[in-house]
Amino acid sequence: MSETTSPVPNETVPVRLIGGPDDWHGQDLTIHTAAELAGPREALGTYLISNHVPAGHPDPGARAVFEPDSEPAPATTWFFRGWFPYGPHDLENRTADQIVPVDVESDEEGLPTGWVTDEGERHRVDRILAHWQANLEDDLGFGVWHVRSNDGADHELRAHPGHWEAGRLPENLLQEHDDLLA
Repeated sequence: MSETTSPVPNETVPVRLIGGPDDWHGQDLTIHTAAELAGPREALGTYLISNHVPAGHPDPGARAVFEPDSEPAPATTWFFRGWFPYGPHDLENRTADQIVPVDVESDEEGLPTGWVTDEGERHRVDRILAHWQANLEDDLGFGVWHVRSNDGADHELRAHPGHWEAGRLPENLLQEHDDLLA
């Protein structure tokens, strides 16, 4: 005879947070039930208090915004989208000036782990900083990943249907990136 278990109605399910400030990156948030996570994705997400609001942000009490991607992505993985309220010098506002085609390597969850340029230059993703899913209703039309590479620099990866591009993100002279990672 085999045992079967049914979910406990009000038991919380862990949600993994990816990117953002050190006090939240890689943490599990356990405030939602499976039923809540099965609901509309637009109703999911959170604004978290952080001890690592970037120096110089216009609101020292800004919240770190985390949200899941739309289906079929898992509702139990939420990505850092930026700060609320928005600050004009937030690192998430940067875009790469020079983009080149690349081949991206991903893990079993579809998260980028590295890339290779056409010239054979290899990069390893040391940390995902932020991610925005493709929105075909606006001008983006591609998914955007901000990542820290093994070269110590921040890069933008753009996921287009069928191909990827990458470029180094400009330094933000008004703010040190290490403020987020301290």
